[in-house]
Amino acid sequence: MARPARAGSMPAAEPAKETRCTGMVEVRVREPQEASAALADAVRMVEEAANRYGTGIMVTEVGEGSYVVRAHPAVPHGLVRQQGNGAAP
Repeated sequence: MARPARAGSMPAAEPAKETRCTGMVEVRVREPQEASAALADAVRMVEEAANRYGTGIMVTEVGEGSYVVRAHPAVPHGLVRQQGNGAAP
């Protein structure tokens, strides 16, 4: 919240908005044919965090139609690794 300006002074600036990169995204799909596009979107969301921390991205299937996509230090930078039954971005 910006503070009110004093008489004769410049208006107070809005506070800087903090930008955060997402290091993990959970994905849930109802239909198997939705998985590929949803996972590709999740990988794009996590890429900034992976690049910032020099890690790759792990896509893990944790249940039927349920995935976790995260920046992971065990994956070399620039790569996407998949684990689980049929996880595919």
